[in-house]
Amino acid sequence: MSELINTHDNRATIRWKLLTGASALALTAYVSSTGLARADDTDRPTIWIELGGDMQMMQGLSKPFVPPFLLVTPTPSPYLIDSPIALQRPPRDAMGIDGKITFQPEDSDWIFSAGIRYGRSHSRRHVHHETALPSVSFDNCFTYYGYSYCYSGTLAVGQKLLSDVKVTNSEKHVVMDFSAGKDVGLGLLGPGGTSIVSAGVRLARFVMKSHVDIHAIPSVAIGYPTQFHVYPYVTAIQHYTMHAGASREFNGVGPSLSWAGSAVLAGNPQAGELMLDWGVDAALLFGKQKAKIDHTTRDVIEGRVGGAIPTFTSTVPHHDTRSRSVTVPNVGGSLGFSVKYPNFKVSLGYRYDTFLNAMDVGIDARKTSNLTFNGPYASISIGLGD
Repeated sequence: MSELINTHDNRATIRWKLLTGASALALTAYVSSTGLARADDTDRPTIWIELGGDMQMMQGLSKPFVPPFLLVTPTPSPYLIDSPIALQRPPRDAMGIDGKITFQPEDSDWIFSAGIRYGRSHSRRHVHHETALPSVSFDNCFTYYGYSYCYSGTLAVGQKLLSDVKVTNSEKHVVMDFSAGKDVGLGLLGPGGTSIVSAGVRLARFVMKSHVDIHAIPSVAIGYPTQFHVYPYVTAIQHYTMHAGASREFNGVGPSLSWAGSAVLAGNPQAGELMLDWGVDAALLFGKQKAKIDHTTRDVIEGRVGGAIPTFTSTVPHHDTRSRSVTVPNVGGSLGFSVKYPNFKVSLGYRYDTFLNAMDVGIDARKTSNLTFNGPYASISIGLGD
């Protein structure tokens, strides 16, 4: 019998619908605000406020707990349908929100900005698999006083094999940017085009937590007490349990450099312009990388010797807290399209970010992993002031 009790992990379809809905709202707002366009294209807003959302696919959050009883070969039948190792995979996607404010003083080519990106995800699984009562065929022969005796048959073991796995994962991340830059395009990208080079400071915080409970009876042992016992019986039933938890995080701050450009593909400022937007950024973050790991594995063997049923128990606990000062390079980029009026813009595109060796994903020893976010985004921007 196999039963999937509860799974709340992959909601990519729902999140795509949410992102599509956000894009539709943004486009509706764009259409309804065409009256905001100004005839005088020499005027420009001094402040831009941008709000948006994105769907972020993630890699490099954690590694699974792999106690020895999950590595039995051949693979026990309770592990075949849903591997307890694969069930520990962390969330693969998250929904995020973005915000940014940009200020360009009048009669100045300096541009100052502050932005934030925040996202989180959560998954919970409970999977239970158990077999029907197994049976063992036997064919036992022995010799007694010169006579040979053979017996064969089937033994009902009386113990189901099972695997019960409960996994909870949660993740959240935030990236903040403060920068100052100038438009260095000098008209090379045509009227309305921009090429802004900025320098500033980036702050980042990533947190990943997981908890795993596994109970398994992958096999039972069958044997004969002596050669003169005709029928076999269960000599041992092995119960395994593991309780494990991990908390991992990175906090860092450092200098950043970015290039953001746009070029007009079609249209004019009054009727609306279709823009091609792109961006490239890099940062060097200095901070702390932490990991706290706790796991306890317990083996209980119920044996049958001489009619008694002794129990043998082995418990192996492990506790580890690690903290290290690290330097994390960060590179990223984006590509998208936007429809822009003098004081309103709607944008759609795709963004990628990777933080090299940002997370300690090891179990019993430190092991670093790149943390990567990539996915589509949508945003609306409103310009204020003259």
